[in-house]
Amino acid sequence: MVLDVVRTGRISVGSVLLGLAVALSALTPVAELRTGVRAGADLVARLVFLPVRGWSALVVLFDVALVARAWFSAGRARRDRGTR
Repeated sequence: MVLDVVRTGRISVGSVLLGLAVALSALTPVAELRTGVRAGADLVARLVFLPVRGWSALVVLFDVALVARAWFSAGRARRDRGTR
């Protein structure tokens, strides 16, 4: 948010939403879930507020991979717990 204020002189809605998602994700003890929530929030912010060009497209793909990994890990942990 600091860079947003320095660059534009105000705080944008995207920065507030991203900051809120990061703060809320810190409440969960599961590391994969925290990472997935942060990547998902970044993905939504990029798709809604930024044009997908160049390096931003690479970051979008990286965010999608992180969300998919977190989703897979969360489902796998649930299945493993149920078989024991």
